[in-house]
Amino acid sequence: MGMHLQEPDTGHVLAVDDCATMREILRAALESAGCSVHLVDSGWAALEAAGRSRYDAIILDVEMPGLDGLAVGRALREDPRTAQAMIAIHTSVDEDAVRLGFSQYDLYLPKACSPRELGESVRRLIQRRRPAAQATLPPPASALEAMRLGGIEING
Repeated sequence: MGMHLQEPDTGHVLAVDDCATMREILRAALESAGCSVHLVDSGWAALEAAGRSRYDAIILDVEMPGLDGLAVGRALREDPRTAQAMIAIHTSVDEDAVRLGFSQYDLYLPKACSPRELGESVRRLIQRRRPAAQATLPPPASALEAMRLGGIEING
């Protein structure tokens, strides 16, 4: 779980992926876009977290053991507490196949997208939901030119 204080805070994001490396990529990309991030590693943990806290956006991996991201998305839409959540699907699964299992998402993000594109896409998604007075946020404090995760460098 990462909390990164930046001005301004673009939004609070729940990111769900069963792969630890992908969770760290999501964290770094979203924090660089000015978001505070809560990471979880399963569909069940996502539903629990979404039931406890309000998130500006929820990013779901599709292929996870147990409760997959499509089932999580459907459950979020059925629960009155989370029905209005902005949901992004982050996956290597083809978008047409995703639509067959869950069509009520707000953003499709292929896993092949760059960290910069991911962070900025989620930032724009959150801005769509915010009141007009807050819709003109300045660019994030730190651009995502390259990130280091352990010994791995990711170029955006």
